[in-house]
Amino acid sequence: QAVPPDDGAGAALVLVKDPPPVQMFLPGFTVRELPVDLTNINNVLYRPDGTLVALGYNGNLWRLRDTDGDGLEDRAELYWDAKGALRGPIGIDFLPPASPHGGGTLVASKGRLTLVTDDGKDRMIAGGWPEIFPAVDTLGVAVDPRDGAVYFGRGCNNFTDPYQRDKAGKAAYKLTDETGTIQRLAPDFKTREIVATGIRFPVALRFNKLGDLFATDQEGATWAPNGNPLDELLHIQKGRHYGFPARHPKHLPNVTDEPSTFDYGPQHQSTCGFCFNEPVKAGGPTFGPAHWAGDAIVTGESRGKLYRTKLVKTPGGYVAGTQLIAALNMLTIDCCVAPDGSLVVACHGGGPDWGSGPTGKGKLFKITYTDRAHPQPVLAWPNGPREVRVEFDRPVDPQLLRDVLKQTT
Repeated sequence: QAVPPDDGAGAALVLVKDPPPVQMFLPGFTVRELPVDLTNINNVLYRPDGTLVALGYNGNLWRLRDTDGDGLEDRAELYWDAKGALRGPIGIDFLPPASPHGGGTLVASKGRLTLVTDDGKDRMIAGGWPEIFPAVDTLGVAVDPRDGAVYFGRGCNNFTDPYQRDKAGKAAYKLTDETGTIQRLAPDFKTREIVATGIRFPVALRFNKLGDLFATDQEGATWAPNGNPLDELLHIQKGRHYGFPARHPKHLPNVTDEPSTFDYGPQHQSTCGFCFNEPVKAGGPTFGPAHWAGDAIVTGESRGKLYRTKLVKTPGGYVAGTQLIAALNMLTIDCCVAPDGSLVVACHGGGPDWGSGPTGKGKLFKITYTDRAHPQPVLAWPNGPREVRVEFDRPVDPQLLRDVLKQTT
């Protein structure tokens, strides 16, 4: 908040007292906290039947329901207790009930991919590979709606020295390694294959309505020479290499580094969860103004941000533009669209970057677009050295513009 000082030297910055936990940067939105008492939640996702499923940092799975009809889930039911068996669980998706495996919730965690059925039974459907030293390993999971194949990510083996030498003095990294990849698990769960290489830590995976797979990659490669310091949104395509580690004239000469679809800056925004702004059920509402439909909503965990990334598919690939739509005073880990078109956002408690861990208390927020009559900015651009133009999605009351001019002069 800016206030003019007495000496006329320019506006001075003062802190806002009691800022809201979620500050939307556009008009027309209402933010409410879900009245549930849970430890930190890593993932949120609605089932087609309208039930909100939440994955705890401790691996537990919860069903959340609205019991009084006010639009907020107020009852949390624990339907799978991990009993400490899962480490670093990040990533959920659902197998449909018509699946040969009987449906259920897929959970990605360190060293394994787990299927939890609705009756609380569980089994490991992929795993057993050598562990890497970070606290996370298997990250993100998405079911291909076309054939039921399961896609998941594997974190890289060494984020500080990707070309670390083995005992024979040769570079340890190989394109055939499963670390730092996107994997495809066949619909029968019997075989898996490497889809893409050059991934650092692919925190979330989702298919869009066109059937294309995307991932957020925590690049932020400030420890590795020639690394990209910005976090990325990637369009995952079979056989591509996404630049971590980057092409190297000696250690990795025969790759082409696929560019990201979008980079989020400044460095270390820690882009974690994301969802496509698509209805839970066909024909249902989406989040925000109509022109937001189909966009990617991305969470920046470390700096408490919500991004809206517009994606357009062209013959040469996807192009993207991003708008920062909200700032939060908590670690923003994941989000999903609700059946009524609201956006549920999961936040961790604790300080920046690391938070309070599996036993800490987080919060869940629901953001609803309640004032659809308010004009929304669509595009802004400089039209000259002293002129900025803003395009709105509908005519704007001249009085509103006068009020804006008063606040900026």
